Amino acid sequence: MFEHLQDLYKVEDHLRQVDATAFHIVMAVFMNSKEDDPKVSVERFQENFELLKKKNAELTLHFPVASVNLAGVEQAVARAADHPTAEGLAAMNSELLRVKIEITQHIDESVREQKATAESFHMLWDSAALASLLFGLIGLLLLGAIIGLFFTRLTNDLHTLKARALGIIKGERNAQTPVTRNDEVGELMQAVNQMAIALDEREKELVIARQKFFHHEKMAAVGALAAGVAHEIGNPIAAMSGVLQEMVAEQKAGRRQMQPGSKLDVLQTQIQRLSAITREISGFAAPQPMERQLLDLNGLVRTTAGLMGYDKRMNRVNLKLDLDSQLPAIYGVADQLTQVIMNLLINAADALSSREEGKREITLRTEQSGKNVYFSVIDNGGGMDQETLSRAFEAFFTTKSKGTGLGLALCYSIITGHGGTIEIDSTPGEGTRVQVILPLPTEDGDDTL
Repeated sequence: MFEHLQDLYKVEDHLRQVDATAFHIVMAVFMNSKEDDPKVSVERFQENFELLKKKNAELTLHFPVASVNLAGVEQAVARAADHPTAEGLAAMNSELLRVKIEITQHIDESVREQKATAESFHMLWDSAALASLLFGLIGLLLLGAIIGLFFTRLTNDLHTLKARALGIIKGERNAQTPVTRNDEVGELMQAVNQMAIALDEREKELVIARQKFFHHEKMAAVGALAAGVAHEIGNPIAAMSGVLQEMVAEQKAGRRQMQPGSKLDVLQTQIQRLSAITREISGFAAPQPMERQLLDLNGLVRTTAGLMGYDKRMNRVNLKLDLDSQLPAIYGVADQLTQVIMNLLINAADALSSREEGKREITLRTEQSGKNVYFSVIDNGGGMDQETLSRAFEAFFTTKSKGTGLGLALCYSIITGHGGTIEIDSTPGEGTRVQVILPLPTEDGDDTL
């Protein structure tokens, strides 16, 4: 519309130039109308008319629609040139006036169109300006809303991070903060989640390390107490055994043989049993070094199984030992491996507690294969489902009502610390087999793992 308005202005300019030329010719005709020679007047008219034609040609070249029809004037000029008379001059002047009126009409039409176009242009311009202002205000409102939403979300995410950090301080490290951003705050959320996981792992490792230390201290205290109890019990047992031997000797002196099943025979059997128990407790209570040394795994299994046989959880349990008599010695810490055997036996006994019918059996098996020694604890208890099996070594995970969930995690830590592995094979309703794999000492005698 703006370009059309510019074209109208140019058309008007050209029309006014044509009009001015026509007016100049009219004035020249008027000024020369009193001359006596019509031929001279016609020639001057022709000269001026050529200028008018030139201006009209320029107008026609740029704006063909606004071209002025000069055919009538040309015909009048031609007739006057052939017959230069006063009537011919009057005809030329009449045609020129008609052209002048036509040019004036074109100018008036152009001015009216200019005015209408200008009014439309201003209306559209005002509408566009108003729309631009409106869209600008809407854009500012949207920008403000987006900024407000951004900072509101940022504030909420920072409050979430703050609450998560306080939860981590309080020990709540299992729940993960969902990462919903791809900016620096999202990276901070990921870092906080990773920190929580790392702290949880470090805390579990610390708890396991403390359990190892507490176990060592407890075993030392129990060992000291057991040694004292064994010593105190040993003296009466020795006295009773001496009196019993004297009674047996007197009976033999009277040439009477002690009948099997007699009171003296029962008493002698029970005293021998007490002596054997006292020796087992004394052996178990003996201080164990914390550095690694060559160990008889079969001996550790026998000793631990013998002591665990007095646990009430082992009642009605058939404990079988299937030990490889040719099993080579291994490097390890006796106290730690004893703890592993004890924990696995306790777990097997707990698994059998849910078995109401049938024989309850636990088998302890040792064997060698290649450069490894295998120790297995096999029970015919209730077994574990896949979900429980996948989390068996997870610290603080337990299916027992009074368990701590550290037994198998501690066993795993001890065995991996010895350079070995521990595996569980379990089927619900059929039982569980826990297998400990330990490496044999290298040929150069290096026991470092």
